[in-house]
Amino acid sequence: MKWNIDDLPVFLALCETQGVRAAAARLNMPKSTVSRCLTRLEEKLDLRLIDRNTRQFRLTAEGERFLPHAQQIMDQVAAANEAISGLRHKPGGSLKIAMPMAFSREVIGGRLAEFNARFPDIRLEVLVTSQQVNLLIEDIDVALAVGPFEDSELNSQKIVETPLIWVASPGYAAQFDWADQLAALRSQIKFCERRYKSRRLGLKGQHGRQYLDTSAAMSINDPILLREVIMQGGGVGLMPELYCRNPLRSGALVQICPAIIPEPRAQIVAFTASRRLYPQKMRVFVDFAKQCVRDYQSFGAD
Repeated sequence: MKWNIDDLPVFLALCETQGVRAAAARLNMPKSTVSRCLTRLEEKLDLRLIDRNTRQFRLTAEGERFLPHAQQIMDQVAAANEAISGLRHKPGGSLKIAMPMAFSREVIGGRLAEFNARFPDIRLEVLVTSQQVNLLIEDIDVALAVGPFEDSELNSQKIVETPLIWVASPGYAAQFDWADQLAALRSQIKFCERRYKSRRLGLKGQHGRQYLDTSAAMSINDPILLREVIMQGGGVGLMPELYCRNPLRSGALVQICPAIIPEPRAQIVAFTASRRLYPQKMRVFVDFAKQCVRDYQSFGAD
C-alpha cells in the first residue's frame, strides 16, 4: 500500500465539514497540514479526490468511490483500538450527548449522577435542546431525539415509543358531557404539542378512520410545560402518555375520550453517525437511557 492510513481521518473530516478551515478546527491542526495530507493522499493514489477552489468544495467521482472504503477502514481501526485498549470492559473517554428538554428533565436527568458513579471514566457533555441537531457539524456522539422520523442515513435505536392521549384536569373534565367524544374534542381541545398541530390529525375510533382539526389549539413545544397548563384547568390537551403516567395515577389528570385514538405515536430515538461503530461508551449510555425509561414507566405501578 503506497498511501498512508494516517491521512484518512483528514480526508473524512474534509468530506464531513466541506472545507479545509472547518476540518482543521475539528482535527485541531493547522490548515496547511490538512491541505498537505490531502495532497499527499491524492498523489499516492494517483487520483484527485476533492475538487476545491475558493467557490466550491466537492468530492470527485473517484472521491465518492473511495469514501465508503475509507470509512470502513477507520471503523475497523477504531474497533481494533477499542479491543486492544480494553475499553470493552471499562468504557471511558469523552461522550457528547444531545437530549430533548422533556425527556432530560423528566426521565433521565435526575439519574446522570448514577451514570457517572457506574462509569466514572466516561466524561459526559450534555446538550439539552428543543431543536434537531446535526451530529457531524456539532460533533455529537449520541443524539436522543423526538420522532417518528423518515428514513435516515444515521444509525438509530428506539428508546421508547408511547401513544398520544387526551387528558384534562378532573375539574375541567367534570364540566362537560363526553358522550359524543369526537364532537366534544372538537370544541374542547385547547392545547397540543406543536408537532401535532394539524388540519387533519388522523384518528382511529368506533366509526373507522376520522380526522380532527387541531390547528386552532395553542401549541407548546415542551410537553412538561404543556402538562402543567392542562393540570391547571387549561382545557383538553393532547399529550404523550409517557409524561402523563404519574399525574394520572395521582389523580391530577384524567384521560378522556379513550376510544378516540390518535394515529401518531411519540418516539424517543437514539442516533449516531452512520459511519461510526457503536463504541462501548455509546452502548452503555443508550442502555442506561432504556433502563431509565423502564424504571420511569414502572414507578408507582402495582
